[in-house]
Amino acid sequence: MSTTASDIDIVAVNTPVHIKRFLDVPYDLYRGQDAWAPPLRLERKEQLDPKKNPAARDLDRQLFIAVRDGLDVGRIAAFTNPAHDSFHDAETAFFGYFDGIDSNDVLSRLLAAAQDWALSKGRSRMVGPAQWGVNEEIGLLVEGFDDSNVVLMSYGRPYYAPALEAAGFTKAIDTLAFQADLNAGYPRPKMTQMMVDYAKKSDAITWRTLNPKDFSGEMHRAMEVFNDAWSENWGFLPFPDDAIQHLAKEMKPLIAPERFLIGSIDGELAAFLCLLPDLNELARGFDGKLLPFNWAKLVYRLKTQTAKQARIPLMGLKKKFHNTRKGLALIAALCEESFEAARQAGFTHCELSWILEDNEGMIAICEQASAVPYKTYRMYEKRID
Repeated sequence: MSTTASDIDIVAVNTPVHIKRFLDVPYDLYRGQDAWAPPLRLERKEQLDPKKNPAARDLDRQLFIAVRDGLDVGRIAAFTNPAHDSFHDAETAFFGYFDGIDSNDVLSRLLAAAQDWALSKGRSRMVGPAQWGVNEEIGLLVEGFDDSNVVLMSYGRPYYAPALEAAGFTKAIDTLAFQADLNAGYPRPKMTQMMVDYAKKSDAITWRTLNPKDFSGEMHRAMEVFNDAWSENWGFLPFPDDAIQHLAKEMKPLIAPERFLIGSIDGELAAFLCLLPDLNELARGFDGKLLPFNWAKLVYRLKTQTAKQARIPLMGLKKKFHNTRKGLALIAALCEESFEAARQAGFTHCELSWILEDNEGMIAICEQASAVPYKTYRMYEKRID
């Protein structure tokens, strides 16, 4: 007997039991799929918790679960973000945490529930997927399904995009993930080597590694650069102080000082770059669980640096130095220095993500680092008034 949309229940998440079910959906849905690298469940739980994640604190939100034949077969979140309202517009609602089985009935019902909630809040536009904001995970994977999701990057299936498009969503913008083989691409392109040599010889350009004794201060300095560097990009929202403190707390166990570089031009703070191990790779085989014994395995793997995949999730160059010889030379030097530190630690690959498709300067930097685009994530939008 075929299943129809009427056989599907959409449950509003309103209790701790519902939240646990909501969090469990992707683990049950994707378990056993080769490219699925389960993130830590504790991290996912804290991401949802307004008491622990500042990005979730001020949201108006509703989570939904799709249930069919007594099984949870999909989920979605709908929310409004007051930071976006004040920085951009107050007409937009967002959706995120979009996961479900390969059933257009299930996926369309979830999208309809999110849309109805947004309409009830007086919103006339929906954008997504996003997990609370552009400074966390955004975009639907539309190319690159054979490669595993790295830390703080989303996973997805090929049937999601057609379901969104069937529901009337269209492309807003794409973001790209570049992959660099840290042992390939040598000798570097002539222009890249010229910029690195220029940076090394210039008295105006300096860089250093992170000072672990002033970790919080270093993170604030880096985010000062980030908020300036990315301020004109699509959907930009600045990192507020509480979010910076939260980010510092989350990232501290993963950061090696030699892979967090801070650069200056003419004595002015100008750029930074942070390279992290892929926590998802380190947690392979855990099914996202740390208890009872996986936490010890994770600590051991962090200490012995068994990950081969790294990611640069944060990098920035102040706007005043964009498209300047000194600025481009500094960024080239930071990339090469961090790659060398990563190679020395045993990494073989590094993802640079995410990069907006229209950010020509950053794309050029990735290409100069001999990185190639290997995944595409799409943000969708829809008028709902």
